[in-house]
Amino acid sequence: MPEFIHSLTVLCLLLSIASIGLKGQGHPALFRAAWAVAAILFVLNGWMAQALPFGNMRHVLCFFPIVMVPAAVWLRRRRGLELTAWFALASAVALVGALCMPMQAAWRQMPALQSPWFAPHVTSYVIAYGLMAVAAGLAVKSFWSETELGKADAVVRLAFPFLTFGLWSGALWADAAWGRYWAWDIKEVWSLLTWGIYLIYFHTSANVPTWRRPLLLLGFAAVVVTFLVVNLLPKLESAHSYAM
Repeated sequence: MPEFIHSLTVLCLLLSIASIGLKGQGHPALFRAAWAVAAILFVLNGWMAQALPFGNMRHVLCFFPIVMVPAAVWLRRRRGLELTAWFALASAVALVGALCMPMQAAWRQMPALQSPWFAPHVTSYVIAYGLMAVAAGLAVKSFWSETELGKADAVVRLAFPFLTFGLWSGALWADAAWGRYWAWDIKEVWSLLTWGIYLIYFHTSANVPTWRRPLLLLGFAAVVVTFLVVNLLPKLESAHSYAM
């Protein structure tokens, strides 16, 4: 089974890469195929873990294509933005990361994770972080094409409610598990800092346009620290490290 799961991860990665297209035009049909493979992978990871497959970094990274495809469809239908290539790229990067992580298929939920907040909390953050990655990519491209900043703004506006829900649900979960909403854990601090940077973006981007690009890139840098650095650096002790 681990070999089959590994093969499915590679297949999902290849489909995501193919979805980008040679000139970045995007192939929605291939991206939907990547979603189907990622959904099967999600089920198999859950079956092997005998729990929702959100308990380690590999599981979470494999979940990115599942939320990126609906986000791309929503933006295309509701905002008229064809960003399939960008979402496929974000999914591909996540899957490369997953392939670099140990399988850890037999993880078990510790008591603090056995909460109804577990799935919505993780899902909301995966959606937000994936969207923020796309917005950061568009911000970089805006060095050559200013119109990309408008697309980045639309993506961030979709992401921010999920980022807010993740922060809010995490506080409620902490209160239920440990009897307090906030503990100044390093991951909590970086999550709040990330949320604050994007909040500043919304309050300043209209009045100070020159801040838009730097704030988008700074916000995503904070996302990387919150999601990856805090979990992967062994010297950083965090109550959240067990989850990854």
